[in-house]
Amino acid sequence: MADSSLRLLVIGNLPPHVIGGAENQVARLAEAWILAGAHIEVAGHRIPDGDQALGATRVRTHRIRTWSLGGRAGRGLSYLLSITRLVLSRCRDFDAVYCRGIGDGVLSLAILKTLGLCRWPIIAVPINARGAGDVAFLQSIPGWRIWARLIDRQINTVILINDNIAADLDSAGIVRAQRHHIPNGITVLPAIQRDVVTQVRRLVWAGRLDHQKGLDLLLHALAYCRRAGAGFKLLLVGEGPLGQELRAQADELGLTDIVEFAGAVPADSIRGRLASADVFVLPSRYEGMSNAALEAMEAGLPVLSTQCGGIDLVIADVAGWVCHPDNQDALLKSLIQMFNAPDAELLSRGLAARRIIEERFPIKHIAAANLALAQKLVRKSKD
Repeated sequence: MADSSLRLLVIGNLPPHVIGGAENQVARLAEAWILAGAHIEVAGHRIPDGDQALGATRVRTHRIRTWSLGGRAGRGLSYLLSITRLVLSRCRDFDAVYCRGIGDGVLSLAILKTLGLCRWPIIAVPINARGAGDVAFLQSIPGWRIWARLIDRQINTVILINDNIAADLDSAGIVRAQRHHIPNGITVLPAIQRDVVTQVRRLVWAGRLDHQKGLDLLLHALAYCRRAGAGFKLLLVGEGPLGQELRAQADELGLTDIVEFAGAVPADSIRGRLASADVFVLPSRYEGMSNAALEAMEAGLPVLSTQCGGIDLVIADVAGWVCHPDNQDALLKSLIQMFNAPDAELLSRGLAARRIIEERFPIKHIAAANLALAQKLVRKSKD
């Protein structure tokens, strides 16, 4: 990496306090930046004040305190007050701020920069496109056009992890900041040796059980495949608000004997679950860039994905199968293609998935690109 003297405040949450792709990515990046010699601290509204282990490193954390009194307005005001205290007390300790997501953090910092209370360059990294993504959150705030103009004037750089995010930002009028395309990254471990695909295809999915993930569509499509004679098992790893509803749906469709709801699984056990699978399925209605899919590809699995604007763009016809999102018929067609593919094809696509990760997504390279961009931004701000 470049010069390691950068002092970066990261606005985001961390596992295990929040389990999600954005949080895992913050943890991976922060660890890589610290190992490169940068000074990193993390502030979030769902992490405690203190000191936390991140792999082989440790990071100082700050709690951004919020209250529920007054609903959304009260939460937003308390967030602003809390982050103001942090900014004013540590204004000389950081060179820039990296915000994972365009939400309360970016908006609060934009307000503080407008008031002259914050001078740090702001790097914003939207985490979702379409659906209930970052811009949808912004547009749900009363008077959102005012806040969007404020953000547009004050952020310095936008990092796009998903090409569809650009169109979302355009629709909200957030267009002034320079945009850079840097995807999510992952730790690359020794390859898993795969030379057998079972006659009963072992499918796996991991994430949060909610509407965004499209599991309701997947279950309906798989029920059809089973009636047509396909042999498979499906492992669903994770928890979420639709857990009970999806279990009831699986029961209604007659899938309870072949669909396993594993619940939350320790992070260090995920790769073992992937090692015993044949295909990773990603039926999402929308995504940023799925960390779960990256983990599956790193483990040598082909991916059956919807066109959610992130990982599908690198899978193409080489490392899996891609179909339109939120479309049960399109999903069914891809599933049938996957079930009809010979074992050698699945293994070949899995090897291609692993090569893509090795060449384009190692977290060390992704972290270096982010850090170099931040350093360039800081130097420009001082000129």
